[in-house]
Amino acid sequence: ASYFLDRGDEVRITDLRSEQELGEPLQLLKRQGATAICQTHREEDFKWADLVIKNPAVPIESPYLLLAKDSATDISFLFSSPLVKGINIVIVTGTKGKTTTVAATTHVLNQTKGETLQLGNMGVSGFTILDILEKRAKMGEAMPLYLVSELSSWQIRDLFKLSPRKLPRFKALLLTSLFPDHLNSYSDYQAYKEDKWLLFKTGATRVIVPAEISQELINAKVDSIKTIESFPGYEKQPPRLRPAWALCRSLGVGSRQVTSAFESFTGVPHRQEALGMKGDVFFINDSAATIPEAVAFTCSNSPFHYHLICGGTDKNLEAQAMLPPLKVARSVHLLAGSFTTNKLIPFLEKHSIAYEGPFITMEKAVESAYSKAKKGEAVILSPGASSFDLFKHEFDRGEQFREAVKNLD
Repeated sequence: ASYFLDRGDEVRITDLRSEQELGEPLQLLKRQGATAICQTHREEDFKWADLVIKNPAVPIESPYLLLAKDSATDISFLFSSPLVKGINIVIVTGTKGKTTTVAATTHVLNQTKGETLQLGNMGVSGFTILDILEKRAKMGEAMPLYLVSELSSWQIRDLFKLSPRKLPRFKALLLTSLFPDHLNSYSDYQAYKEDKWLLFKTGATRVIVPAEISQELINAKVDSIKTIESFPGYEKQPPRLRPAWALCRSLGVGSRQVTSAFESFTGVPHRQEALGMKGDVFFINDSAATIPEAVAFTCSNSPFHYHLICGGTDKNLEAQAMLPPLKVARSVHLLAGSFTTNKLIPFLEKHSIAYEGPFITMEKAVESAYSKAKKGEAVILSPGASSFDLFKHEFDRGEQFREAVKNLD
């Protein structure tokens, strides 16, 4: 909205949430001249617009989109710009590990190859990048060498099914991992995978995937496949950086250069983020772990004995993948939510695993876990579920965890 307002366009913003829920960002846009239509969608607004920019969470089948003269997303609008020609575009997708891989790859490429900008699902809009490119073109300044974009399954679906604009040829595509996810939005796991597969049928120069996925893509007649595990030195890297290692090596960065750049990579907030110590106890913020498999990954790589804070809102996923970390945890502390009530508590009781809670505030969950922790142990927030019963989103959940740790006596 800000992008179009800055260019003198008339902008209407329509959202089913209230102005109070949308908060200060909406008020800022209104002060810039936007019209806000909240808590409803009106057919007249979609018929009025020359262009509708769609949020990824809006279903592709929305009848309102059928009323639009033209539709796009921030990503498709950016990729349709002639300004991206000549820029190497790298796409990263996957169930978990996308943001860390994009951030690490961007960090390495900036240190070794040339200027690299990141965008996409981690919260950097395509319009932010397009604004940068347009200003540089106007000033006659150089364009970045690489754009590294994180795409969710919804963003991929929108890119290929909604916008008819011609897409550029991608320099490389990487799939970090693949597990069932968003089954509260998709009919089944196969439907979720099919949206991912759209991306891999574009004829990219390089396609990199986990070994266990490679045969499925070969059967789907995807060319130029290499596995993450096939790049020498893969096994020596921290597990969370292995996809970035493979991607950087595939782009021609030397192994010593990648290793050196990794040493100065500080990580990404809310993704196995070390918050430091409080009273000889380590605290790790893994709030972005919104599926059970992510909890298993984080906890299996913990160097500490740990006390686990988990639970939240149901995404129509099963808790089975959380069994190993739940059994190993020194104690389990539950956040309230539909996943906790309907899936996690019955699962814990079935396997005779004790738990504390469920708690309706992060503060109480943190206090409970901290009271059980001993010197040299860790408290890990790794929910394995969505956040929306108690928090605005997983980042709010992570920030509340950070604040609760800070306030411990």
